[in-house]
Amino acid sequence: MVSPATEQNFHVRCTAPTRIDLAGGTIDLWPIHQLLEEKATVNCAVTLPAQVDIEPSSNGKFYLQSIDQKIEVSGTFEECIRTRELPLLGLFLKAWWSADLPALRIRTEARSPAGAGLGGSSCLAVTLGGALLRAKDLLGRKRTTLDEFHLVQTASDIEAKLIHAPTGIQDYWGALRGGLNIIEFPAGRVTIETHDPGGNSGPAQVGRCLEDELILCYSGKSRQSAINNWEIFKRVFDGDQELLKKLAAIGALARKCADAVRSGNYDGMLESSIAEWQLRCQLWPNIHTVETRKQADAALTAGARLARVCGAGGGGVMAVIAPQEVRERVQTALASQGGFILRAGVAREGLVADSSP
Repeated sequence: MVSPATEQNFHVRCTAPTRIDLAGGTIDLWPIHQLLEEKATVNCAVTLPAQVDIEPSSNGKFYLQSIDQKIEVSGTFEECIRTRELPLLGLFLKAWWSADLPALRIRTEARSPAGAGLGGSSCLAVTLGGALLRAKDLLGRKRTTLDEFHLVQTASDIEAKLIHAPTGIQDYWGALRGGLNIIEFPAGRVTIETHDPGGNSGPAQVGRCLEDELILCYSGKSRQSAINNWEIFKRVFDGDQELLKKLAAIGALARKCADAVRSGNYDGMLESSIAEWQLRCQLWPNIHTVETRKQADAALTAGARLARVCGAGGGGVMAVIAPQEVRERVQTALASQGGFILRAGVAREGLVADSSP
């Protein structure tokens, strides 16, 4: 049991990783996956985390701060849950805190560039939820156990409210679990299979190969994947049969990708991801920006096996797969076209909460 903290002496720090999608983005939007016979979503967590720090406030006011956005808000509980400057923080406070609990100082920081296509806002939501739960534990007011599905549903509902569009779920699971994730959608439930990367056999071998060959490149121009997801969602339920056929093909390739991960077949996983990416480019011709197209072409010419823009609608970061013998050449080629190489790799851990006392 956690010893109850006084209202003046606790500190909570939570971190969680973002993710790259390997196959099956967009399919994780309910209920699109229920229209498909074959479907899966495969992703891999990466070490561009979100971090949330929570401490009690000494004067009864709430203080909310986003370091990367350079925004600060303060006020009463009622004022902060209605903030328009930091709405994600305000809505999570409303959902998982209350006016009769101590006032807090909440500080957030995202290492992922804005609009990167790495699920940064969803990752922050998971991190914030985990931090608020741990803070409740430390106060001794209510013993809580992290219910992953409840956290995912809460985060999804809050983000849908903010963007006025349906949200996928893959970002939340990458943040919660870390590692390699296979998400599947049987009727009535969602299943998540997480594999710890870093080994010489089975799924762990796939993760180890990704660790060796993954390069993350930021184009310098952000994108908002949710906009594309909403357009696809509307077209599906307006009866666009050609679009539905393409999504079915993406689902089948994502299933092959998942099966390759399970069997430890790195080349098979990569082949499925490449084929899925080529089909996705047909689905959304503007998934590339001018910048990412130039950088992808340069990387592939230099010997990369794959250069796919992250996010279902095309974000500002590309996941580039390059064998070790051409890695330096590929990085030079990306930089020559204005790409920024991010110091990040595969994340083995998901949501982590540290606290004191």
